[in-house]
Amino acid sequence: MVSASLKFAAVTALGIVLNAVAPAFAAFTDVSPQTSYSKAINALQEAGVVEGYADGSFKATARINRAEFLKIILESRGDIADLKNCFPDVEDEWFANYVCTAKSEGIVAGYPDGSFKPEQEINFVEASKILALAYGQKIDQNSPDWYEPYARAIEASSAIPPSINGLDQRLSRGEMAEMMWRLSANITDQPTKGYLNVKYPGMQVNMASNTPQVAKSCVDLQAFTQEAGRSYGGGYGMEGDVMMRETTNSMAPQMGAPASGLAKDSSADYSETNVQVEGVDEGDIVKTDGEYLFVVRNQEIRIVDATPASSLRNVATISVDDASFSPTDLYIDGDRLVVIGSTWENGGDPVRIMDTQSKMAPMIWPGPWYNRSYTTVKIYDVSDAANPKLSRTVSFEGSSVSTRRIGDKLYVVVNQNPRYWGGPIPLGAAVKETDLVPTIKDSLKGETAMAAVPCNDVMILPRVPSPSYLIVGVVPLNNDSDVQRTAILGNGENVYASLENLYVAATDWQYAWNNAAENVSQQRTRLYRFDFTNDGATFQAQGEVPGRILNQFSMDEHENNFRIATTIDEQWMANNTTRASSNNLYILNRSMETVGSLTDLAPGEKIYSTRFLGDRAYMVTFRQIDPLFVIDTSDPRNPEILGKLKIPGYSDYLHPYDENHIIGFGKDAEVSKDGTFAWYQGMKVALFDVTDVANPKELHKIAIGDRGTESPILHNHKALLFDRERDLLAFPVNIYKISDAQKQTSEPGMAYGEPVFQGAQVYSLTLDDGFKLRGQITHYSDTDWQKAGSYVYGKDIERIIRIGDSLYTTSQWGVVSATEDTVKKEGSVAFDVPSPITGGSCPDDSDPDVHYVSTDPDECSRVRFSCVPGTEAFSDMCGCGCK
Repeated sequence: MVSASLKFAAVTALGIVLNAVAPAFAAFTDVSPQTSYSKAINALQEAGVVEGYADGSFKATARINRAEFLKIILESRGDIADLKNCFPDVEDEWFANYVCTAKSEGIVAGYPDGSFKPEQEINFVEASKILALAYGQKIDQNSPDWYEPYARAIEASSAIPPSINGLDQRLSRGEMAEMMWRLSANITDQPTKGYLNVKYPGMQVNMASNTPQVAKSCVDLQAFTQEAGRSYGGGYGMEGDVMMRETTNSMAPQMGAPASGLAKDSSADYSETNVQVEGVDEGDIVKTDGEYLFVVRNQEIRIVDATPASSLRNVATISVDDASFSPTDLYIDGDRLVVIGSTWENGGDPVRIMDTQSKMAPMIWPGPWYNRSYTTVKIYDVSDAANPKLSRTVSFEGSSVSTRRIGDKLYVVVNQNPRYWGGPIPLGAAVKETDLVPTIKDSLKGETAMAAVPCNDVMILPRVPSPSYLIVGVVPLNNDSDVQRTAILGNGENVYASLENLYVAATDWQYAWNNAAENVSQQRTRLYRFDFTNDGATFQAQGEVPGRILNQFSMDEHENNFRIATTIDEQWMANNTTRASSNNLYILNRSMETVGSLTDLAPGEKIYSTRFLGDRAYMVTFRQIDPLFVIDTSDPRNPEILGKLKIPGYSDYLHPYDENHIIGFGKDAEVSKDGTFAWYQGMKVALFDVTDVANPKELHKIAIGDRGTESPILHNHKALLFDRERDLLAFPVNIYKISDAQKQTSEPGMAYGEPVFQGAQVYSLTLDDGFKLRGQITHYSDTDWQKAGSYVYGKDIERIIRIGDSLYTTSQWGVVSATEDTVKKEGSVAFDVPSPITGGSCPDDSDPDVHYVSTDPDECSRVRFSCVPGTEAFSDMCGCGCK
């Protein structure tokens, strides 16, 4: 039964109704220009949407119950069904039609006990759900809290009144009128606030702003730390029908131009890491200074004297004392070797949050127990390569997104999620700045963990789902200057760097709250631009484009514009239908605003590789065949397709040969018998001629192996050695072959080969003659293959380096050198030399009186050599040579 007071409200208190015929407009007696939300109240009254009480008043500050609120909202839009008896406490009362209509449309569902509680005053989150659904707002964010998607939808429409200061705040009639007016008339220019401002009233930064803002204090950041814990549990899931939950005060916790290498000294005669942008170095597992090779091997760095090529020697091993350190990348800058890796740290201490003079025990917060990961930069002095000396260690808390070196500055991009301590941080807890923001440690400052940036230097970006701390650190390599840091609340996955700007991209994987939504998946790529300054990097702008990128080569800067290629993946829609994938190219200005686009390329396919060269973009998509698109971007506002080439297979990586020719590395493909897809086959390398942009053609190609053949170059551009001036092309490959019997199947394309070779393929490449195999290099012996089962491992060649006229291949086993022109083996050195069978130790290869012919016992069994007078030959498990 409904209380008498509620029945009386139907006659006297329900002062806001929708009239079929608008009455003559007369101002409410208690609404003046000084009345909060008077503009909304007057606009709704003038439109005939609301009328006041019998005494001519509106009572803007009066509260409104759930039944009254539903009647007002549904009357304002119409279509009320004649329904009754939909809740135990909703039978045939005056409000039954409204409540039952709302229930039938999924606008309300009631409380867990099955009741509706019509007489209860409505609060902000309950009103948000009703308004969002009744006014057809876009609900596209899942959350562990049932109310968040609706409140976020209201926020997106700028419809949260600034007087709302808590999720469970009871709504006034004036606030209701304001929200109705903004949603019904699409009013977006009135003062508003964000969902987080409502949930955390202590926040000073207005999260409804469309412009980046600097945090006012650590209180602003504490809100994001609290939010980070929601994914670990708590709140209500959104499974099936969304129930309206009872709300308590606990809902609102109070809180205080492309090139294949780097520019280098013209006298230097050695290859460098294959990079995307000339002059912007990228870290790799192998580097050389033209005399020594520096190689990442498991948990250590090996330094090998590479000259002469016939006498390779291990000269030093850098073993880091910290067992948790794992090296991943190297840079070499003159006499400085930079080692980048990750480290882990366990820690945390109890924090006293309340003390007392009474006999009661003081309250102790268990504190921020944590496992912190760091991206660590170690700088070594290798002026004496045989005795490397650690000169500086800098550690950034977080996971490395990527690094770049420009001149004598190292740029480190790190991502760190706000910490979750296993529960909310208690009010009044002695929370330090270092408990909220990521930390940095610098050996030149005593290794004490410091805040990477002060709280009030963190840039908060608008409407970033699940933001994390994105730190850009600048480490000077030629002096002991301070490490410069910039931080934003964003996120990062891929990095593109020019000589002037750093761009960080991250994909938002947003999914609608139900399958009936217009767009089930809303992939978007967020973009952040940082400007390189004399001593650091400064955040300048953010933007976004539809879809996701493939990798760093999906991005490029050209003539003050930013170009990006994306794929929108296939989407499952309502009624088990799908929306085909599509591909796009966008051009943005320096403010990261889209100025031009080319969309819906190759429906049903996805991007496999992209390369931007000058005014052109080259894009490869694939499903059954490989369309190579040639796109003109000379007019940023009107990019257009110049031509395309359709051939079997696809390219995973595109590399420039010259301005009119492109090398593609990928896979061949064979269309299935039913014609619905294609089986990828062996590796394919092709040289494309785009001189006639309207008619690109495949000039030369080679096929390597059968299905199963793989190469690191297909996933990592740094595995390529290319020098057009020397007609040199080399890369590692694992070759698989299919037997004749396997080919005699009902679906030949699906047959998978067996491994027959792992090593480096070395080619001559010219426009006239195409690809000519010079030779192969492998670190595996015949014995290794004989011992192997279905595959070999441990000696896979990972990189090929050129110094002078010699090629050097590196693996986790060691280094092998060979002549560049004939690919004839010159020398080798193993990183681990086994002990002789007879015991004792192996001859020390750093001893000038010791000369190894080979450290491979299998090879030693096949070679003949002699020693000069005064030395003796040895041949055992250590290898063979003279001593």
